[in-house]
Formats: sequence, C-alpha cells, structure tokens
Amino acid sequence: MKHATLWLLSFVVAAIMLTGCGEGATVEKVEEDNQTASETESETKPNWLEEKENLKAEEQMIKSFVGEFYSSDKEARDQAINEYIHPDVQEFFLFVSGFTDDTTTIDLEKFAVIETVEHEEDGETGMITLTRTEDESGKFHEMIFLVYEEKLGWIFSPTSEDAEMREAFDELRALLSAEVPPVNLLVTYEEEEEVEEESSSADSEKEVGTRNNPLTIGERVSLTYYDFFHGNVQLDIELLEVISGDAAWEMVRQGNQFNDELGEGQEYILAKYHVVVNEVEEEPFDLNHALFDAVSSGGNTYDDFISVSGLEPDLGNELYEGAEREGYTYFLVDQNDENPLAAFQRRSDAEVWFQLRD
Repeated sequence: MKHATLWLLSFVVAAIMLTGCGEGATVEKVEEDNQTASETESETKPNWLEEKENLKAEEQMIKSFVGEFYSSDKEARDQAINEYIHPDVQEFFLFVSGFTDDTTTIDLEKFAVIETVEHEEDGETGMITLTRTEDESGKFHEMIFLVYEEKLGWIFSPTSEDAEMREAFDELRALLSAEVPPVNLLVTYEEEEEVEEESSSADSEKEVGTRNNPLTIGERVSLTYYDFFHGNVQLDIELLEVISGDAAWEMVRQGNQFNDELGEGQEYILAKYHVVVNEVEEEPFDLNHALFDAVSSGGNTYDDFISVSGLEPDLGNELYEGAEREGYTYFLVDQNDENPLAAFQRRSDAEVWFQLRD
C-alpha cells in the first residue's frame, strides 16, 4: 500500500452483539436438600456471565463506558467518548456516534468483564479485556476492549462487517484463556449476515466496479459517499489509459532520475484517470496517489511503498467543487501477474475497482 497504517487506525467501531464466560460449580445432591431438580441442574451449567473478581480501575472504566456509550442518548455517548476514549481515536468515535440515533443499548446487569491480559504490539504496551453480554434471545456476544495509557483505544468484535477486524478479534482472543461459549450460544458473524447474503445474491451479479466485475477503459462511474475528512463527496471517475512494461518504465525514468528502480520480475503500470469533483463539503478534495491500491489476480494487495514523481500529467492535486483533473497514478506489480486490479478508496463506501490489463 502507498500509505502507512497506524497501530490503532484499522477500526470499524464494533457492532453491538454481546456475550459472557465463566466456570460452573457442580453441586452434589443431598437427600435433605430442598432444592428442586431444575435448580440443581441450573447450578451445574457454566455461568457465562460470571465476572472476574477484584476489577481493576481500567476494567471499571470499561463498564462505565459501556453503560454510557451504548445508549440512545447522543449526549451521553459523546460524554463517554470525551471521558474514556483515547484522544488518538476520539474523533472517529464521535463520528460514529453522530452517524446514528438508534444505537443498541446494553444492560449492565447482563454485561460482565471476563478476563484481562497485558498486550504489546509494535512497541506499544496496553491491556486487552474480554467482555460478554447476553442478549434478549439468551445468546452471548464477546467484545475485546484495548486499553492503553489508561484510556480506551479500540473495540474488537467477531461480528464486525470488516474481515480484518474479525481476524484481529480472533488473534487477540487466542491470547486469552477464558473458555469460549458453545457455538449454539454464541452470536457469530455468519448468523448476522445470512439473510442479507441470501437477499442480495441476485443483485450482486449485476453490480459493476466490484472486484469480480471491475471497470475497464472508457467506463465512467459516479460515486456519492461520506468521507471522514471531506464530509459529503460526489465525484465522477473514469479510467482513460493504461501503460505498462518498457513504455511505463521509460516514463517513470524520464520523470525523475531518483524514482525507484524496478526489482527483479517487477514492472510499473501507469493508469490515467479523469476525475470530476461535483460536490465536496469540506474543500478542497485531496486527490492523491494513496487513494489507489493495486491488488494481484490472486487477491494479494501490493503493499510495497513506492513514490514516483515527475509524471506528466500527474493525477495528484487539491480540487475544489466543480474542478476536473486528468493525469497518471502508478502501481508496481509482478510482471507475471495476468490480471492485476486497481482499487480506488479500497475498504470504504466509495470503493470501486478497475482492470489494469486489457
């Protein structure tokens, strides 16, 4: 990828589905005991909402945050963000809070802190805390809270629509020793998405500009979406030309003698786009090369950082409402990659895919 990712900023705020975990005590039946059979049976089952003893200050903070943030009161949500969320990600949480007035609520009587362990990643040390909540159907949902510098930094959920977020949850969950509830009691991503997948299967084949049906040269698409930095955006984008091989390398070499040399088995692909910014709420719109990613025919993202200067015309520029721009962006791919694709605004609501070979 052309843009670096920070330790925290790979988040889609967790969907609010909930769970719990704990060890159940086996009760030996005594003849004189007045307990009913159903009471005895219930005591032999695991209590998935059994909270750990002696909660730390950070764990108490998580419970306070949950009680205030997961509510339909926007002012309470914003107050919880300002008080408990780390400054690095407060703006993102505030954006999500303002996006809906219908946030699912959590009953703290059915919410439990299960386990906390220290965690270190990329030189940053923090704590990961596993929580569970029971929903109205009697099923459980697990969430993992990341705490660092005594503030909440992130929330991970196994039901996130983002596959990388689900993978991150699984990786963190593997670091914890708490038992996982049975599958029939656990809320899963597949359960939440099943109906939507069935209803949209017929329409998906008709969609264009997707990875399975990318746009080609001469096809223009209009995009209307909300951007975190620019607000409401409406733009047109069209792929005009694709240059690869020796011709692309010659343009890169002539553009600037310090541009990156080709590695063994690599080639440049230059894609010329025409972009029209019809609407942008927070001007100017930053049209830059980092908005584009190349993905191989095998599905792997080309993540080597490259910087090419001197291309004429260059696509990168700041555009005000009504402006148009035509120019080249660049990709470095494997020569033997038969069908690399370019993705504009990958992993966003504006994501659109283009074919990079004829």
